[in-house]
Amino acid sequence: MVSSKIPKVLSIAGSDPSGGAGIQGDIKTIFAEGCYGMAAITGMTAQNTLGVKAVIAVPDDFLRMQLDAVICDIIPDAVKIGMISEPSHVKIIVDMIDKYKLRNVITDPVIAPTSGVRFAHDEVLVNMIDYLFPASTLVTPNIPEAQTIVRAILDKRSRAAGEPVSAHKGELPASELTPSEMAELIGCHCDCSVLVKGGHSADGEATDCMWHKGELSIFRGRRIAAMSSHGTGCALSSSIASNLAKGESLAAAVQIAKAHVTAAIAGNMSIGSGNGSIDHEAILQQQRIQQDTINILERKPEER
Repeated sequence: MVSSKIPKVLSIAGSDPSGGAGIQGDIKTIFAEGCYGMAAITGMTAQNTLGVKAVIAVPDDFLRMQLDAVICDIIPDAVKIGMISEPSHVKIIVDMIDKYKLRNVITDPVIAPTSGVRFAHDEVLVNMIDYLFPASTLVTPNIPEAQTIVRAILDKRSRAAGEPVSAHKGELPASELTPSEMAELIGCHCDCSVLVKGGHSADGEATDCMWHKGELSIFRGRRIAAMSSHGTGCALSSSIASNLAKGESLAAAVQIAKAHVTAAIAGNMSIGSGNGSIDHEAILQQQRIQQDTINILERKPEER
């Protein structure tokens, strides 16, 4: 068994050949945050900055072998979970969380990309709600994803009560709920902490709402008009996981991650013909500034 002081973070997600999101983006973020990154691939995608063309899931046995191989040798201090395209994969991952008593599990419920093929279909989403979310430390949907999750929860409640499920899913109350209301509804239903990200808000701000242990926290930020935001959700969840691995509280990890990813979006890299990748180097620069500040504060007054 490998033992090291460096915090170790495992990404369980899909592969993005364009390098901005998925395990490629996760590993870049984890490294930039000063942690050791590992990855188990749930599926392969054919995608670029213009959209997702196709998704192929890995076989169940191979996903299980990947997870067993890495975790039995290198116990992660935190886990980030991204794209899951098979219902069976959800249960395999939850079994591994239980088997190895994994902690600091951040689930980014990647349901559909901005453009292209949908990642997670209804059965996958139901399994995530029933099994994965309750096993997670934090779930990080954006507003459209949170609305989809809420609709699925409301549908399930209607069926359980013997009531008709609306044939017009877009007209369910989910579309009328605020981000904070959705965070609370999902958190209470799944018994987990939820961060609803406000980057898709129409009000020009990027305000995130977190439901944690019965309390609501608001994380305000500026929305940046940039053409390079590919991988934002992956980076945020990986950054939160990395900061938890380093011993930060959940609220502090979210605050740090939000600042780092905001800087990465502001980097506005010009990569590809479409929505390019965020600037992962900006996260590294923010991490160095943060560490330099800590080092200065820890010095004796006469040494400053």
